[in-house]
Amino acid sequence: MTTRQAVAQAVGNSAPVSDELPSVADKAGIPLVEARRRLQSALEEMVTVQSPVSGFLLRRVLVPLQTRAWELDVLPEELKQLRALGERHSLVFLPTHRSYADTYVVMKVLRAAGMPPNHVLGGDNLRFFPLGTIARRAGGILIRRSFRDDEIYKFALRAYFRFLVDQGSNLEWYMEGGRSRTGKLRPPRYGLLSYLVKALEGSDRDILLVPLSITYDQLQEVSAMAAEEAGGSKPKEGLGWLAGYIRDQGRRQGMAHVRFGEAFSLRQALAPAQDEAARWTLPKIAFEVFQRLNRSTPVTAAALVTLALLGVHDRALSLDEVRGTVEPLLDYAHQRGLPTVALAQLRQDQGVQTVLDALVASGVVKRHDGGMETVFFIAPGAHGVAAFYRNSAIHWFVNRAILELAVMVAAQQGAGGALDRGFDAALAWRDLLKFEFFFSEKPVFRDEMLAEARLIDPDGTGLVPGPTVSLTVLERAPFLIAHRVLPAFLEAYFIVAERLAAQPIDAPFDRRAFVRHCTAVGRQYLLQKRLHHPECVSNELFTNALSVADNRGLLAPGDIPDLAGRRQAFAAEAAAAVSALEAIGMLDRRVRRPPQEVR
Repeated sequence: MTTRQAVAQAVGNSAPVSDELPSVADKAGIPLVEARRRLQSALEEMVTVQSPVSGFLLRRVLVPLQTRAWELDVLPEELKQLRALGERHSLVFLPTHRSYADTYVVMKVLRAAGMPPNHVLGGDNLRFFPLGTIARRAGGILIRRSFRDDEIYKFALRAYFRFLVDQGSNLEWYMEGGRSRTGKLRPPRYGLLSYLVKALEGSDRDILLVPLSITYDQLQEVSAMAAEEAGGSKPKEGLGWLAGYIRDQGRRQGMAHVRFGEAFSLRQALAPAQDEAARWTLPKIAFEVFQRLNRSTPVTAAALVTLALLGVHDRALSLDEVRGTVEPLLDYAHQRGLPTVALAQLRQDQGVQTVLDALVASGVVKRHDGGMETVFFIAPGAHGVAAFYRNSAIHWFVNRAILELAVMVAAQQGAGGALDRGFDAALAWRDLLKFEFFFSEKPVFRDEMLAEARLIDPDGTGLVPGPTVSLTVLERAPFLIAHRVLPAFLEAYFIVAERLAAQPIDAPFDRRAFVRHCTAVGRQYLLQKRLHHPECVSNELFTNALSVADNRGLLAPGDIPDLAGRRQAFAAEAAAAVSALEAIGMLDRRVRRPPQEVR
């Protein structure tokens, strides 16, 4: 069997690597001999070889143990197309990352389809025995979590990528960097993609990027991730952690829905265009991958039921109320032709009851019996878990939520071109949330808003050119959703913006300390009922809000004129956003108040 040392030497001694190494050594400021020694060491650290014994242990032991909690749901026609593509091209699988089990789910799916195993890139935090030992001898490439300033290590990774591309190997990694703590896509990281692009420069092969969405009905590790998001510490991976994780996987958790987005050629994306500005950049390629991931991610029954329960300020709902909230969303999904799984059951009481019972069994939802009717509510401390399931499908409803808010703004403001005001408001919401969701470019976004307008106002009598828009457009709508989709995000942004405005403008900005401060203040505001959605206390949401502030130049002291005023304006914008959502919620409760409340 070929050893890692032998493969590392073959990569390091290849002509392209030998030719480029002197310039890399100069850049690193070290002698060529030392650069070659470090290169060999780095390559031996990351190179993987295929061991029959490790491959057997992975396929027969680890994969079954890690995937036994779910029944896999895969579309045969997608696998057929994928096999055909794999016969002609190298494939790079770019899955969503919601669980440690993701890699094993992909392995099981591809093996059942008769496809070769991928070389999977992961972090060296998984290098511990026996998991890391088996992985490195079965195609796993464990790389350092951070190597920004190590020129030799970066060069080694580029060289190994080129070697794998030339070998025709299939690759797999998570562009989100780490597991999503909120259930929706995290902003992409471009590092590994940039090394892949460099690898293509020295090869005549093409590579197809394959977006791959994995959506779980339930996931046992979400509780721990939600606790981390709310300020808890992340457990250190090790043998004890692995044993506990595998033990927990023994409980059945429904389905894992695997969907493949449309693959596209990386070489064609990078091909010089007549208009050089039209050439795809790394961010545009990543954006396209994530757009295709979102388009392939289905709406699940658990996502809609948790959406219903999270949007009512902790009020318990009866079975009829849950079904009454969900049913118009089913019609909406049908109108738009959204990808869905097992939603037909939600049109019957028994189907809704089955989903609620599963959420009760997992501790996400609680029920109260013994009164006039059974009612259901999010379990104390489980809002982050419920939000995780809701957020897997939230991207399908964001444009509708923004349209509702734009109509509200157009109706509340004074005379003028109402539709223009509404679209300006929609663009402002889009800009505020651009680090949370993957919006289309402005011309396409405008078309999407018009399409949503036709659904909310089908006869076209409410949204017409003119000086005013009436709130009757929202009152007549079959459902309102902005107050169910966006509050946690915008409440998190309000916390960040308000606390940023309170910071001295000449003080150094410490991100970690600031996020800790936001966590403490967020908990205070929830206890005081100034805010109403516990899932808003989230490190990930706070970080994205800081990205918005940074993008607007509001963080570090500098030469920005009137920094204090601009921070105050950001805080006012966030406060107005939360207020607008409250107005939508109040309108919804007034128009659709249950009969028993009217009496």
